[in-house]
Amino acid sequence: MAKSLKDIFLKKNKKASEKEPDKGPLISVIMPIYNVEKYLERSVDSIRNQTWKNLEIILVDDGSTDASGAMCDAFAAQDERILVIHKPNGGSSSARNVGITMAKGDYVGFCDSDDYIEQDMYESLLEVFGKYPDADMAQMMTNIRKEDGTLVQGPYRDSGEIAFLSRDEMFRLLMLHVGDSSYCTKMIKASLMKEFRFQEGKLNEDFELLLRMLMKVEGVYSYEKAGYNIMLRNMSNTRGCFRTTMYDAMIANSDTAYALMEKEFPMYESEAKRFWLYQRLDYMLHIPVSLMKKDNAVCCGIIRDLKKSRKEIRKNPHLTKKEKRNLLILSRVPKLSKRVHNVIMRLKGVS
Repeated sequence: MAKSLKDIFLKKNKKASEKEPDKGPLISVIMPIYNVEKYLERSVDSIRNQTWKNLEIILVDDGSTDASGAMCDAFAAQDERILVIHKPNGGSSSARNVGITMAKGDYVGFCDSDDYIEQDMYESLLEVFGKYPDADMAQMMTNIRKEDGTLVQGPYRDSGEIAFLSRDEMFRLLMLHVGDSSYCTKMIKASLMKEFRFQEGKLNEDFELLLRMLMKVEGVYSYEKAGYNIMLRNMSNTRGCFRTTMYDAMIANSDTAYALMEKEFPMYESEAKRFWLYQRLDYMLHIPVSLMKKDNAVCCGIIRDLKKSRKEIRKNPHLTKKEKRNLLILSRVPKLSKRVHNVIMRLKGVS
């Protein structure tokens, strides 16, 4: 497949063929790294061992205090495709943004340093761009795995086909928690990616950026086969116990999405309202009772929102019966219902 893909791209892009006549398009893969020495080799090797060889692998050491930085330097000594950047800690968005600035590729992809990708992921994504030269962004499906590699959940779709999700459809799927907002599953034309940056100092940044980027593309091509493996571990950015910054960002993004619906996608009002309510339910189900204080402006605001939204909760066609029940209970007796829920979970042996 690699040879035919090269032929496709070289025929379509004379400038590219003059620059790299024997390699085809260059893909810049950006990996932010912070204290992940246990997982780093597997993640980096999954990129180095891609069937598509013309890669620029940008490892951004974001002020690691373990052996991660030294490991990056060792990888670079073994593989000339690897560029290492050492910088003070600023968060994954900051590291990604540095990588975007440095990237020289025709396309840009991302990989988290505790995850890994399938061997043919980037060749498969190039296949999409080869078939659909108007594409700006393509994505693949994910597997969710435990640290030992055990499969927890397979891909949402596994048809092996390439589907086109229009801007409108992509927004709708995001509002239903079916669309994939992760940039790690995606490859983007560099000319487009360099117009944008991730919000720094905030979490859940992929979702916010994708909402902005949707306004610049016709849609997303989705290759319905697994290409990316998410590893579940307690200490990752977005997985594990309640983190105020993470959940506050989720609420802020739900407000942003609802405002965008009002401006650009009014036909999906019920879907956007469902997303807005579901994010608040997720927050309330996870926040410890000890943090439900009067000085917690976000929590108090959510409780007020739920009280005002009881009629919409009952009528929304996209919420399940269980979700509606939980939202209505939390809108009336938030602290009491949380305490009762915690007792039930302890009796069931669930932490």
